[in-house]
Amino acid sequence: MSMDHIHDLITQRLGFGCGRLKGGHEKANALRLVHTALDLGIRHFDTAPPYGLGMSEAVLGEALKGRPESATVFTKAGLPRPASPGLMQTARAIVKPLAHRIPGLRQAVLRGMAQRATPANFDPDFIARSFETSLRLLQRDRVDGLLLHEALAGDDLAPLQPLFERYQASGQLAAYGSSTGESLEQLVRFGPIAQYRCPEPGTDAVAPAPLDVLHGAFRFIAPAIEREMHEDDQLEERLANLLPSGTEPAAASGALALAYALARWPNRLLFSTNQPQRLAGTLQHVRRITGSADWQPAMQSLHAAFTRTGVPCEP
Repeated sequence: MSMDHIHDLITQRLGFGCGRLKGGHEKANALRLVHTALDLGIRHFDTAPPYGLGMSEAVLGEALKGRPESATVFTKAGLPRPASPGLMQTARAIVKPLAHRIPGLRQAVLRGMAQRATPANFDPDFIARSFETSLRLLQRDRVDGLLLHEALAGDDLAPLQPLFERYQASGQLAAYGSSTGESLEQLVRFGPIAQYRCPEPGTDAVAPAPLDVLHGAFRFIAPAIEREMHEDDQLEERLANLLPSGTEPAAASGALALAYALARWPNRLLFSTNQPQRLAGTLQHVRRITGSADWQPAMQSLHAAFTRTGVPCEP
């Protein structure tokens, strides 16, 4: 496979999830993440008002400003921004080091945050204010996609149709749809774009539609690959041959998961990390894997292994 084709594969098929772009003392690292992604060929970025404790859109807007690359940006509306992002970040900085020493602390904090989280709001006035704030924070006159964030089956979304069509007519919005952190079965469709968790490996899931955007390869496919390699030495050796000499396949499971998803589905794939070095290493491995003549056959063997064992995704 030519280097140009590999570059196109990354540029056209991979997108960076901006859920970990935070401000405050983490802002410099967040800016490096976006710049590293751009330097490595990523041209699609996905954010939302509550991401990064409410700071993701502003950080992404600052990071993209002045860069020569042409990037596409998706954001969302429905889930509100945190009321006090600075306070939340301070609390997170206090809890994070303690979580390593106090069992169950992180889970307890997450449960408490979930219980106090403001529910989604799909009232047209709220969505309009959210979108206008997103444009301001992103420092853009338009976005390429606006997705309703975690709509439920009982939500009345019909009044939003004219609003989104007006945004398109004014040139502020290219396309719209809906998104969920769960699987396709939990998605409430609205518009032509759908964003949801990647199908479980080895299952006969419904094939994604052409405009569907998938996420979760790191979280759900990578652990399944690690389990299969643990059970099958020959499979582990074959996957190791796709990587630079001396690289442990388990250490590159994220890249292998993206390579599997790229081979399995023709859709845009989102992934995320808060470490610029890991981002660079992962994409280096993805380039190596997808440039190998054995990439597609090896991924077919991996899929066959999933199918035999019925490997479930982590909940």
